[in-house]
Amino acid sequence: MVLREWVGQCSICGKDIYCLDGFLNGVKEQGDLLCFDCEEQDE
Repeated sequence: MVLREWVGQCSICGKDIYCLDGFLNGVKEQGDLLCFDCEEQDE
């Protein structure tokens, strides 16, 4: 069973970001929460 807790939404696209078994399914950058797709495009 996977523990899945909603953390928030991506600051750019609005996609829901979850904590999956203790690991954030996204990144926190300069106070903003970003999904992995938007974080890659930001580089």
